[in-house]
Amino acid sequence: MACHAAWTSRKLRLRIAPAFLILASGLSLAGCIQSTGDFGRPHQGFSENVLYPFTGSIGAAVRGEPVSTYALTEDEKELRNRAWNFLMPEVDAPRGAWHQDHLGFYRHLPPRQSDVTLYHRTIMGGPQLGTFGGDSPILRRVMNPEGDFRSLTSRYNRVRDSISADHALIPYFKLVASQVAQADHVRVRSLEHVAHLTAEQRQQALARVCENAMIVARVNWAFFDRAAQYRYSLEHLLVEGPEREAIPAERTLMAYEQDIGAFTKDTRIPEHCIREVAAPPVLRARPLVRKG
Repeated sequence: MACHAAWTSRKLRLRIAPAFLILASGLSLAGCIQSTGDFGRPHQGFSENVLYPFTGSIGAAVRGEPVSTYALTEDEKELRNRAWNFLMPEVDAPRGAWHQDHLGFYRHLPPRQSDVTLYHRTIMGGPQLGTFGGDSPILRRVMNPEGDFRSLTSRYNRVRDSISADHALIPYFKLVASQVAQADHVRVRSLEHVAHLTAEQRQQALARVCENAMIVARVNWAFFDRAAQYRYSLEHLLVEGPEREAIPAERTLMAYEQDIGAFTKDTRIPEHCIREVAAPPVLRARPLVRKG
């Protein structure tokens, strides 16, 4: 994402970067002791409510991302809570990937580069190499000779169930994203009519609009990447062991792709945020195997 002079200065970056790196290292270790609360997120407390958001905003500013110190509205809080479900991998994913995404969610680090093999490696029992290495059936068997499942049928069903669970949450995310977008539209229009508005207050309001747009865009990218991971898993299951369960799983995936493609197509990024926020291409639903 392009750096914007309004968000930070070069001097600020040079002063903050060393301290930020130390904080990020400590936070990555602190994540090991979190327990789960609402929306699958760690329980709320000082770290989740204060420390992570504050230090994450510093990291985002260093990277030139929009940062606002304004308080969050209830809909903005809900948007971030529901985004968690899509921005984090499976709970039993390799821990390295989970911690990178956790730090990415709070913006201590930029979003982790998507790994199309991650979901398949998670459900097949390996290779459990965090964010390193690819999908190797031989290495999987060497590292996990007993395996983590009894039949390939259960793997097809798990993929289908994961897609269905994601798909069921999309309408709720769409609703809150729409409510936040409507409120941001009112916010931007009101800037021209509020008396005694300082340049700093205007900048903070516009930064919050771009923060919200960035969250929606990143969830769109998460949809796009998850669909690719589910497709990879089903296609490789089809090669490893064709089962009748591939048919309902394929139909579930195509319905999911169609819905998230429509959501991406309908997502509108505010004009003043386009330099900082980018959405993925619109995904088209397609079968697992295409002839010709």
